[in-house]
Amino acid sequence: MQNEKIESILQKAAANENGTYLLYKNAADKMTDLQTKSVLNKFAEEELKHKQLIESFSVDMLEKLKVETVETSRQGITEFLTDTDEGLGEHPDFKDVLVYAAKREKKAYEFYSNMSQHVEDSNLKKLFVWLAQEETKHKEDIEALFWDVMYRE
Repeated sequence: MQNEKIESILQKAAANENGTYLLYKNAADKMTDLQTKSVLNKFAEEELKHKQLIESFSVDMLEKLKVETVETSRQGITEFLTDTDEGLGEHPDFKDVLVYAAKREKKAYEFYSNMSQHVEDSNLKKLFVWLAQEETKHKEDIEALFWDVMYRE
């Protein structure tokens, strides 16, 4: 029973990572600005690595993960924008993609943070803490890029 629950959690986590990977990859494919395309492709690669890590989860892999003791992320633009689940719409601009992506990263952080607090297995807890930290870094990177784009124009 416990293994089935863990498997279900890991499948959901991998599906979330895959969805975010596709978001970044599709957005990168539509960009004409090479710097923006490169950044989005980098984000996509990181999400794909997370998905692969989750799908091939093993205790041995956890020994290589650096887990810091950071509990919360700093507040950024994402915390002050209205949250919707409507997606990107028909013709999003790059700012729309960044805001949507940052919100996805925030939700992923909250998911992993919550999972780390509710799983009993110490190895899974370590994995979820690490993933939460990764999502926080992504969110902050995206927010920084958002401000860069805002001031570029």
